Amino acid sequence: MVMNKRGHRGSLNNLFIKNFKGQGLSISSIILIILGIIVLVILALGFFIGWQNIVPFVSQDNANTVSSQCLAACTTGSVYDFCSKGTDLTTKSVTLKNVTCNYLAQKQSQYGISTCSAISCSNIVLVTATSTADLQSKCSSNTGKTVQALIDNTLQSAPC
Repeated sequence: MVMNKRGHRGSLNNLFIKNFKGQGLSISSIILIILGIIVLVILALGFFIGWQNIVPFVSQDNANTVSSQCLAACTTGSVYDFCSKGTDLTTKSVTLKNVTCNYLAQKQSQYGISTCSAISCSNIVLVTATSTADLQSKCSSNTGKTVQALIDNTLQSAPC
């Protein structure tokens, strides 16, 4: 026989049996777990289906980002990034697809993208066209160059 804390006799088995009560989770812990799961789901979706499909739900205006990219292309002297690389510019009122820094600097100055004196985009000619056939017809006077025009809010290019 063994004496317990209260001075009562008990068996050895009763000595080791204790009352284990469950310790509950606090509300703040549950909220943090739920927020963590939401963040993990967003990250997983971003990596599996692509960030370009997630970003439109989060941000609607990327004009400042495009402006910074164009400034960086000009500063580093990257002819391809400034003259040829297309990007989508989205504001609350309009979405321009596949536009280049050169096009935005020359034709859409309201977005704050200035021309780059360090880079010459002399092989690209910006024209006004209403269709791809109309754009192709501009090649006759621009042999050896690329003509570009904004058709249905998408910058179209035609090598001549």
